[in-house]
Amino acid sequence: MPRQTITESEYEVMKVLWKAEKSMTTGEIYKELEFTGWSKNTVATLISRLCEKNVITYDSKGKFHYYRAVLCENDYSVSETKSFISKMFGGSVKNMVASLYENDELSKEDIEQLRAMLDGEK
Repeated sequence: MPRQTITESEYEVMKVLWKAEKSMTTGEIYKELEFTGWSKNTVATLISRLCEKNVITYDSKGKFHYYRAVLCENDYSVSETKSFISKMFGGSVKNMVASLYENDELSKEDIEQLRAMLDGEK
């Protein structure tokens, strides 16, 4: 699936659907997003946009639409990570890690875990 651009607000809806692992109505999604202060109409608009982007779909049962994610969370995460590294570090993971290291953003534990991964340990 080609890279999809999802706004921060749309991402909040996606997180609800990914977490639920089941189809949900607009009302159910809205309840999960009450902490945002968004109206039900705002949530419905975000859902509509995600449908237009083909990252969620729905099945109709009676008068309700049951929405589910088409785009899997891991695929989206990998796509966003690659895009970020490409944009900010010229596609170089090494440059990203160097930047984190040089700006004291890596703890000793982070460095040890990176070494273990690179050495083939899990």
